[in-house]
Amino acid sequence: MRISVLLASFAVLIALSGPARADSQNDLEACKFVGQLGKASESIAACDRVIKDPKANAQDRSAALSSRCGWWWTKQDFDRALSDCSEAIRLYSGNLGAYLNRGNAYLSKSDPEHALGDFDAALRLDPKSAWAYAARGNLYRNKGDLDRALADLNEAISLDPTYALALFSRGDLYRSKGDLSGAMADMNESLRLDPNYAPAYFTRGRLSNILGNSPAAIEDFTKSIRLDAENGAAYFNRGVAYYVVGGRTADAAADFRKALEINPKDAYAALWRDLAERRNGAPSHLAEAAKQLDMTVWPAPVIHHFLGEANAEQTFAAAFDTDPKTKQAQTCEANFYTGEFALLNKNRKEAQRLLKLAADECPPNFVESAAAVRELIILK
Repeated sequence: MRISVLLASFAVLIALSGPARADSQNDLEACKFVGQLGKASESIAACDRVIKDPKANAQDRSAALSSRCGWWWTKQDFDRALSDCSEAIRLYSGNLGAYLNRGNAYLSKSDPEHALGDFDAALRLDPKSAWAYAARGNLYRNKGDLDRALADLNEAISLDPTYALALFSRGDLYRSKGDLSGAMADMNESLRLDPNYAPAYFTRGRLSNILGNSPAAIEDFTKSIRLDAENGAAYFNRGVAYYVVGGRTADAAADFRKALEINPKDAYAALWRDLAERRNGAPSHLAEAAKQLDMTVWPAPVIHHFLGEANAEQTFAAAFDTDPKTKQAQTCEANFYTGEFALLNKNRKEAQRLLKLAADECPPNFVESAAAVRELIILK
């Protein structure tokens, strides 16, 4: 199973303003964008007061508009965000934060070209802006230009070695490139600098899973969940770690159930819940869960197999794809889940054969890879 990164883009939280000269100094300070959604309404109200203050000069109003743009972005009102940032730039073209916040709003509207233009403009204003390099680096990463992404993130960290979010982003980039030691080092440093960043715990947990350290993975996924209790991927991955570590199938099933509560259309959570519950001697709920799933796309053939509606040969035939990467991914999963199904049905020899194929051929970042290795150790 390919796990996407929690965020569609790694946003950089900008709270820049020029020197405050408005009489409403406290409002300008309270207006500043710091990215905490719980402060959005109060901060937007403070921004409104600065923007409407006849004593505020153009630079102060620009700063307030830029911050309000950031708050609208946090509230996912991207059109308002773009409007505010554009007005902030019109009032004061030297407002670095307005370009960066508008770039993030463009990214959220799936407009990477305008976003790139804003990040480039920010770097022309300040060629030493670590925030701008990090923002552009993450944009390049989303576009698949990993070399440019790494160069920009390296520059951001060189300019500001304490920039926890840039370290997180570079670590996740290293993970996607297969450099697990580099990824782990950056995640550790990012969490040392910011011990309350849920995505970093989540990603470090994934790294520990890949490296076969399920107890460490469980610890990090638990920390991620404490900080972000609505991240279904964290519950799913902790469930896999519980399942893989052995003897904790009840805990695994509970986590898969929670992942399905958050996202009832998660076919992989439904499959793993079925595995964990059957392993724990509980009845299957897969048929009920399947009613919420898209049964026209992969991994629907695996679910049909588990429900007794298809055999192994049909499952492997469905895994074929003309795209080599898709074929590898689906064949990996067909091997693993068919092996698990064989194990549930006491066919240890066939299970061992299929799980060996999964262990040998699955990409290392797939949860099925580490799980197959663990199952083979138990079988031996």
